[in-house]
Amino acid sequence: MCAASRPADRPAVPPRVEQRGPFGPLGHRREHRLQPGDIHPVVRIAHRLPGNLNIPERIIFDHELVLIAKGRGEWVLGGVRRPYAMHDLLFIPPFSPHTIVADETAPSEHIAVHFDLAAGIPPASQGLDRRRPYRVTFTHGLEIATQRRLFAGHRLARLLHQVVATHASGHVTGPARSAVHLAEVLLELLAESRGARPGDPGQRDRARVQAIVRHMTENLARPVDHPALERFSGLSPSRLQALFRAVTGHPPLDYLRRLRVEEARRLLADRRLSVKEVGARTGFRDTSHFSKVFRRVDGLSPAHYRDALLAGRQEK
Repeated sequence: MCAASRPADRPAVPPRVEQRGPFGPLGHRREHRLQPGDIHPVVRIAHRLPGNLNIPERIIFDHELVLIAKGRGEWVLGGVRRPYAMHDLLFIPPFSPHTIVADETAPSEHIAVHFDLAAGIPPASQGLDRRRPYRVTFTHGLEIATQRRLFAGHRLARLLHQVVATHASGHVTGPARSAVHLAEVLLELLAESRGARPGDPGQRDRARVQAIVRHMTENLARPVDHPALERFSGLSPSRLQALFRAVTGHPPLDYLRRLRVEEARRLLADRRLSVKEVGARTGFRDTSHFSKVFRRVDGLSPAHYRDALLAGRQEK
């Protein structure tokens, strides 16, 4: 039932998607095999949450992606203990006991998306918590890695932000748009498991771009142009352009502008800073240029974005 047709006296109730441990034997898992072309995800929960990410032992009844926006810690999945850090993407399959423990000395924030890979897999029941243990596998030897290191502004991170934004938009097309963005994420993660195809960036190329992005992030307030990036990276102009487009989907300076706008959004939340000061701290030559670029990327002027952000905080 969509939001428009639900009676006003029956608010939406988030589905029960987890069960806390400890667990005994979970029993036989029924396997559902899926082709990539049959992935049409159903998004159940999509939100961005501040605060420490501490999850006692639990299982979930669907799948979950967790993007670490801030913070670090460790998590246990399948009996394997792993560290996690900022920009890590974690994938948690159904009926897989796991725990997540944040390092409480570091500020923490994350995005969590609960979903099924397709409607009817597993077959529908009266509720998620009635499901019996199952797993979903993929044809052609494809699989989704349980942990993937992204970087600031990575395409997958931007898509997950869009999943959250469209899912919470309240628009009649919101659920469909959210599912489309999530399908892009899942298909890209599956494609990576087959290794690099001709023309695809390899691990070395992605590491190069990540180093350039880190350099950009550390120098947002300073003038940065193509010759400066070419000197830093040791790449020719054509190679730098091609590599950046292959890894991020954007040319280098366009990507830099987006990083600057992302940092500007964060600074605009501090009402002690003027719009002019925020623009200067993020590398824009004047307020007019700042406003023009911010509007192009975000759809609002910096002043209007700040007004909307602070008004939303007051409502909360």
